[in-house]
Amino acid sequence: MSRKKTLVLSIDSGCWEYLDPLLAVGRLPNVARLIETGVRGVLESTMPPITPVAFSSFITGTNPGKHGVFDWTVRRADGSTQPASASVRRGMPFWHYLNRAGVRVGIFNIPVTYPPQPIEGFLVPGITVPRNTRNLTYPPGVQDWIEARYGSYQVDVPHELLDDEGVEAYVSAWLRYEEMQTDIALALMGEYDVDVLAFNYASLDRINHFSPNMADIERTLTNVDAQIGRFVEHYPEANFILMSDHGSRRVKSAFLLGKWLAQHGYAVYGEKSLDIPTYEINFALAQYFRARGMNGTSERVLRNLLKSVLSMTPAILRRPVWQAMYRAAPQALAYRFTERLDWARTRAYAMSNSGPILINVRGRDGVGVVRERDYEPLREMIIRDLLAVEDPVNGGKVFQQVYRREEIYHGPALELAPDIVADHYSSACDLIVDNEPQRFCFVNRLNRFGDHVRGGLFVLSGPDFVADDSASRRASIMDLPATVLHLHGVPIPEDWDGQVMSEFFTPEFMAEHPLRTQSASTGATPVEQPEYGDDEIEELTGHLRGLGYL
Repeated sequence: MSRKKTLVLSIDSGCWEYLDPLLAVGRLPNVARLIETGVRGVLESTMPPITPVAFSSFITGTNPGKHGVFDWTVRRADGSTQPASASVRRGMPFWHYLNRAGVRVGIFNIPVTYPPQPIEGFLVPGITVPRNTRNLTYPPGVQDWIEARYGSYQVDVPHELLDDEGVEAYVSAWLRYEEMQTDIALALMGEYDVDVLAFNYASLDRINHFSPNMADIERTLTNVDAQIGRFVEHYPEANFILMSDHGSRRVKSAFLLGKWLAQHGYAVYGEKSLDIPTYEINFALAQYFRARGMNGTSERVLRNLLKSVLSMTPAILRRPVWQAMYRAAPQALAYRFTERLDWARTRAYAMSNSGPILINVRGRDGVGVVRERDYEPLREMIIRDLLAVEDPVNGGKVFQQVYRREEIYHGPALELAPDIVADHYSSACDLIVDNEPQRFCFVNRLNRFGDHVRGGLFVLSGPDFVADDSASRRASIMDLPATVLHLHGVPIPEDWDGQVMSEFFTPEFMAEHPLRTQSASTGATPVEQPEYGDDEIEELTGHLRGLGYL
């Protein structure tokens, strides 16, 4: 007898505002079929509603105060940052609980799953992943299997294609790429005999960001619908969960948060210093060699050699080296003068385009100036000033809410959270940190045309779910892993914040499968040394900047 199958298919950035017009004219027949035989609703994302934070909550069933991922990067003890990854995310992934109960799982293109960790089934990670890694999958042989049949496999369509060949080529490449991903996932499901698949289609997110045309978004969604139909055709008796990590909106302008912080005296930019800290040596050397036209293997060898020497050299003796490099290629190290915070005079700062703001507290990262007694008054002042910002395009508020961290997060990782999270996700403004202190805080948004909203989507359909077309259903992204565990008879961990979506199961299923809990796992992952090398951090940081996330 065949085992129960559950397929969790994510439409990254999916929202009913984009899907409903296409459903109304019959252009998403496969999503429509699942809705007709199931239940649909709005899936509330995390705050901020961005990929690494939301998917970490999906993976662990917990809020960011427990899993410790609050943005695209995480802070390290030396004050530097590294991309969020599976190695720094805390908590036990939901598939480990399934595996312990004998349920085999396939994970495909789910973000924040690199570096790959052991799984009973298979894992092909989503962003962020170094481009040329040979440690891509688990088991390792999956990467060889993919490349023997499809050639070199990379996570995501290269962003450079957008710059080199334009939007049309970029969209077409995504359609081909996700058709190939579906081919691979279907084959791996059979090869590894998995019972649960979690798969993420990322195309809508990228096209929403970078195409000015809704027609491209519609084309992308009809292709995703066709791929979903292939899973439905292969597994007609399975339970299906459609989801999104967050929703989407179009933007008309951008608010420059870094400029605003400088204009209001919270941040001061322009630290005129070439005293480059150890963790920044690799980046500075890469900037220098790039400015001199050097690249390839010889550049990496020379850079690594010089980095090793400078890392062991006292800072005072490194200074003449940097000064000589600055004289030879001033544009390479100019970022030290235009994009650097003057820590001695900065009280608050932002490091990404997602809304988190940090107070420069004494004793944190070794550069703090804000005393403990001044912390709360300063935070109150920033929140008040942000809530007063109006969009000059439409006169509306840029920030609908501005949260203190303890208002939206709880758990042992709370101390790692940003002090303030500004919610601009209901406005027509994108957000840019933009650290050059000019006189204005708004610009026309020319290179990104869409951003996120907190409201995503869910559809539950299959033999164990009810068919109910009632409107205004709502759930949290943290509820999905608990629901998957319950589908397969696995008790819910007591420390999870998500709950089983029991109202959407058939009465017969609930009668036969009462809710059960189990003790929290002790397999939490602490924040330790980075799994990425310096070159990989530089590459991934550049990729995230190209996508507009940093």
